[in-house]
Amino acid sequence: MRYIGSDILAKDLPKIIKSNFGSFDVYNYENNHSFIHADFNNKVKFLNGLTDYILSENNLLNYAQRTSKIKFEPNKKIFTKLYNNINSFLNSELESLILDEITDELKTILGEEYCLIDKKGNLIVQKDKIGKIGEYIFHVLLTDFFQLDCIIPKFKCITDRNMSVFGIDTLFLNTKENIIYFGESKVCKSIDNGIALINRSLNDYEAQINEEYKVVLSDTDAFKKSKEFIEIFEEHTQVCMTFSDFIESADIKSVGVPIFIAHGRNGETKVPEDYLITMKNRIKRKDFFGLKTKFITISFPIFDKTEFIKVIIKKVVKKLNDYRQKASTL
Repeated sequence: MRYIGSDILAKDLPKIIKSNFGSFDVYNYENNHSFIHADFNNKVKFLNGLTDYILSENNLLNYAQRTSKIKFEPNKKIFTKLYNNINSFLNSELESLILDEITDELKTILGEEYCLIDKKGNLIVQKDKIGKIGEYIFHVLLTDFFQLDCIIPKFKCITDRNMSVFGIDTLFLNTKENIIYFGESKVCKSIDNGIALINRSLNDYEAQINEEYKVVLSDTDAFKKSKEFIEIFEEHTQVCMTFSDFIESADIKSVGVPIFIAHGRNGETKVPEDYLITMKNRIKRKDFFGLKTKFITISFPIFDKTEFIKVIIKKVVKKLNDYRQKASTL
């Protein structure tokens, strides 16, 4: 993990470290992290700055990239790739919306058929779309900040963008230590809700990891994994039917569980240190399969879940249409 310009925050809490990561201040307390974007106390600036970072061309281009970085250049190939990557956040109904120009008739139809519009005419985004946005942000941080290698982007495991991604939310690899990271992400109104849902998932996480191994990791035909994973583990996945067999065959000593919670502030005035201590004290960590399990927890404040989703979906729709137009004119 890299830290730039680290410094100790407080004498009474000497383990809390602050570092810089682009437009974020990152606070770390015993592998619990909180990413605080600029203008944390200004709602409008915060939401616009945060969503602009999330949907930056560099992040969108390198979503789903496992090794090399793609440099943004304004050409047809790049705009087509941007279009395809951002397209995964939408379905055909959301893609067609010009959000400020929805007729009363369309509101009624969308509300009846897809529950996209509530009774007050507000946009409602389906749960799986919110989940995909969370998984995408999680992917960006695991790649760029934590320097882990993506085994397979989970959206590659679906054949229809209207489908929800099944199973574990992210699959990453630490190639230096040969540790596979099975990630779990939540987007919630508060960090308390996020932790409650995370703890519920962790109750049967061994079963989820087992299923992920059977369906994704051990399937050498259906899903294309990273070359690093193939080089290190494919000889074992080809002959092992269960994750327990795989552990023994590949001499696995440890597994990793990164946890990502994008959360609103729920009217609270908490500071980053509060999020760190809350995650450390309340997330129920345990070792899986008798192995040392390395947890990484991430608090990602988004100010207000509803407002955040509204802002980011509007920008997604606008960018999608812009990229489509630019790709078709070049």
